[in-house]
Amino acid sequence: MSTKTNTISEYRLVRERVGMPTLNELRRAAGGHYLTLAAGLTHVVEDGEKDDPTVLLLHGATVPHWEFDRLVPHLRANGSRTVRFDFLGHGLSDRPTVDYDFALFLRQALEVLDGIHTSRPLTVLGHSFGAAIAAAVAHERPSRVQRLVLVAPLLDFMAYSFWPRIFALPGVGSPLMRSIGLPALERRRQRRYASIGAEHLTPRFIAEARAPGYTEALASMFKKGTLSDQQAHYQRLCQSECEILVIAGTADRVVPLQDVERVRSMLPEHEYLELKGAEHILLLTHPELVAAALIAQ
Repeated sequence: MSTKTNTISEYRLVRERVGMPTLNELRRAAGGHYLTLAAGLTHVVEDGEKDDPTVLLLHGATVPHWEFDRLVPHLRANGSRTVRFDFLGHGLSDRPTVDYDFALFLRQALEVLDGIHTSRPLTVLGHSFGAAIAAAVAHERPSRVQRLVLVAPLLDFMAYSFWPRIFALPGVGSPLMRSIGLPALERRRQRRYASIGAEHLTPRFIAEARAPGYTEALASMFKKGTLSDQQAHYQRLCQSECEILVIAGTADRVVPLQDVERVRSMLPEHEYLELKGAEHILLLTHPELVAAALIAQ
């Protein structure tokens, strides 16, 4: 039997084992801290003391706060406090019936930021789509952000694939996302996690993705163009006085180096770290190098 066949068979077993948990069932199992924000309940995870230098972590478009699980211990070892949360429609945050446009996620991030009490400006790190949100946060709250870290900064996801445009079609986007998009996304996560020895993340991702509201949120993001051209958010940083660090992987097929170079061309003076052979999941595969770059700044 081929490796591909084995992978698909294992994936089907995981799907059968996970079942269809509700969001409340997942919350009861996970516990955690929840904030009541304007658009819904937001799941927040904080590690460290309130007086420690703070790093606000913003995840990408599909995987919630636990994509930082391997990075946080390295930041904590350096004495940093970390604050991360699940975007609406993701993880254990609410999945309201709203338009999942850029403004929704930016408002949520700003509300979380405004609730963080620090004695000094903090660091905001965003991965992929989260990098575009992080750039907008730095623009909106310049006095609060001392350092901005853009990891695999998303430029225009819609430009590279046929399927996002299909999922954006009115009336059929959500059903197609549920029947085609989500299973494909789950299989891709299964392969990626297995390749780095993180198989335990597959059932976690599937459970959260199959809870009601996730596919509708993703379909809405495509319909509203939320993952399309992000240039304006990076361009607004041209006069920014915060320290900026860009981190990218040479083997990233989601945000290729040509897009990273375009983002960099819009930024003021900044530091750059290129990780040889790193893919889009570099926060899981190279957390110590990402943390070291933050510490060295």
